[in-house]
Amino acid sequence: MTANIDEVQTVNQRVRAILLTGNDSVLFIKRVKPHKPQPYWVAPGGGVEHEDNNLIDTLDRELSEELGATATILDKAFILEHEKGGKQLEEHFFICRLNDYDLSKRNGPEFNDPSRGEFIPEEVALDPKALHTINIKTPEMRDWIIDNMGFLRDLQSIG
Repeated sequence: MTANIDEVQTVNQRVRAILLTGNDSVLFIKRVKPHKPQPYWVAPGGGVEHEDNNLIDTLDRELSEELGATATILDKAFILEHEKGGKQLEEHFFICRLNDYDLSKRNGPEFNDPSRGEFIPEEVALDPKALHTINIKTPEMRDWIIDNMGFLRDLQSIG
């Protein structure tokens, strides 16, 4: 039996950085949207674009666009497959060490459109209570961070 071409969904690949700061914290982006009553926090990252050669290039580009940041990838974390807004998503999460960031170097369409709201970098303690206190957009990531906290603290202290 062959699938109907209309039934085949394209998988949208995305990347996300679990961005260790070296200060026993993770750097998230606090999203404040004009039409949403409460903020939420996301891991930096985004979708693969045509000019990206691979997932690592995508992650480097997204960190530069969203934070003016450079980071070192330490390890793969996990892949989350889910549907959102009628799209099939495959999100690749990487554990990264933040090298530096300069918000004056941020660029991208989201910063030119005030209707998209604010993108505020915020360090959150690498602590279960702190991670449960905020509305993290991807609860699977929050749970993964909590379940792997010892590993993340060890990685953060290396180098």
